[in-house]
This record gives sequence, C-alpha cells and structure tokens, in this order.
Amino acid sequence: MIIQPYSYENLKMFPFVAGFLENNTYLLADVSSGECVVIDPSYGFRDALKKIEDEKWMLKEVWLTHAHFDHTMLAYLANEMDPPVPIAMHPGDEALRVARGVAKNGNPGTHVDCPEPSIHLTDGMTLHVGSYQFIALHTPGHSAGGCCFYCRSAGWLFSGDLVFYESYGRTDLIGSSTEALFRSIHEKVLTLPDETIIFPGHNDFTSVEHERLFYSV
Repeated sequence: MIIQPYSYENLKMFPFVAGFLENNTYLLADVSSGECVVIDPSYGFRDALKKIEDEKWMLKEVWLTHAHFDHTMLAYLANEMDPPVPIAMHPGDEALRVARGVAKNGNPGTHVDCPEPSIHLTDGMTLHVGSYQFIALHTPGHSAGGCCFYCRSAGWLFSGDLVFYESYGRTDLIGSSTEALFRSIHEKVLTLPDETIIFPGHNDFTSVEHERLFYSV
C-alpha cells in the first residue's frame, strides 16, 4: 500500500506499507534527473519497483537502515537487476546479514538471504539522490550497525527501527543495546531541528519536536 507522498522541491518520497509487520519501504526520487533510491527493500519493494518502472526512473542504490529480515526481505531483487543495483549497509550489521536477518536466539522466525553490500556506510558519510544530499548517521542500539538517513535541506530523517512515534526499537535482540539506543536517540536524533520529520521503519510518522517532548517525560 502506498500512502501520501511527500515533496521538497524536485525531491519526492513515496512510502509503501506492506507485510505482517507493516514495514515501511521508502522510494526517494529526484524527478528532475530521474535518479532514485529505495530505503529498506521490505515487503513493499516490488510496489516501489513498479512505480520506478512506470515513471521510467533509474534506481541508483538501495540503502539499508539495518539487516533484520523484515527490512531486507526483497533485497535480492536488487541483485537480480541488470546491472545489479548496489546495496548500502553499515559493516556493524554484517554478522546479522550473514545470519540471514535472524534477530533472536531460540526464535529464528523468518530468515532471508540479503546480497552482500557493495557500499559500506560510515557515520557522516554523504549519499545522494540526484542533486539532493543525504547523510548516513550510525545509530547503533536496535542493531550494531543501525543507521539513519538525514536530508537536511528537506528536513527528513529515515530512522529505521531506532525511533517510532512515541516509542523506540527493541533492545532484546542479537547485537542490540539499550544504552547504545538511547545514546543514539539523544545524540543523533533529538539534536536535529524541531521541524525534522521522522519516517520510521514501521508505523506512523512523527517529528523531532514531538519526540523531544516524549523523551523529556
């Protein structure tokens, strides 16, 4: 399911919600150049690819907020394209990727094969969607290699499973840390401008202003 798209100048963002965990997959496109990327190729990735095909855009890269199975469910489709589409991930989640996204000991649940990333994210790394600049923020806590993607000009933050609307990601999983998660939230998210819109990996969108009030209670 696609919900209301967002726009900033020629930068368009299309959220796709799908799957039993209601994952958000995000398609970002610079419509002036036709270049686009997808954040978290989850259950809605096929719908995003259909949108790309219909608009005749070019998928440049796939960015992973982290390597849990539900966020990499359809990542293999990027590897099957001609040529294969590069996948970006922080190396801190490599063990999780190799473990096929399984996040909890004794309860493997669903597992997937995510292609090996060719772009290794680092904190502060600059990424682009056409002429629009994004910054990768290493935000461990929910997973060791978790990352957010921030576009300062648009005022958008894609937070994966770090921050949700009046909530935060689980820390009872392999590679997770409650201390690291709250440090990431306070140092990397709540320091952004109030008007920054937060697009999480699941559930409703929120803002830095709203979450600053939530975390101050």
